[in-house]
Amino acid sequence: MFEHTETVILAGKKYPIRCNINVLIEIQEQFNTVSNFEMLITGVKIAKDENGDVMSDPDGKIMFERCDPSLRAIAAILPCMIAEAGGNSRRKELDEALDAIQNAKFDLYDTALQMSKELTKCFERKNVSSAKGTKETVTEK
Repeated sequence: MFEHTETVILAGKKYPIRCNINVLIEIQEQFNTVSNFEMLITGVKIAKDENGDVMSDPDGKIMFERCDPSLRAIAAILPCMIAEAGGNSRRKELDEALDAIQNAKFDLYDTALQMSKELTKCFERKNVSSAKGTKETVTEK
């Protein structure tokens, strides 16, 4: 297990979750972009008028509105996050977690929040590790 993982509570039991490249690949395969997935789990969507057209503010910026986190997005990616945190050695726990997800035995908002935090940490870890020991320089030609 990794010390910096978030946890989710499914059917009254805590499970660590981890976002890494394997999870990000799955997110892209199922939701096209990480941004699309993030909007789904944080409960944000593009505002549309009654005709289905995207709404903009007076400055021409796209407007957003709040909604419930997507159960589909959570159910699709949460098992990957649990598996990455525990590895294959915890197959029984993963099976229990999958059953709890399938039967919606979790707090929608808290689970979505923890997944979002772990997603953010994934990019923070990546950015720190890829920047370590390197100095970026720009030269003009």
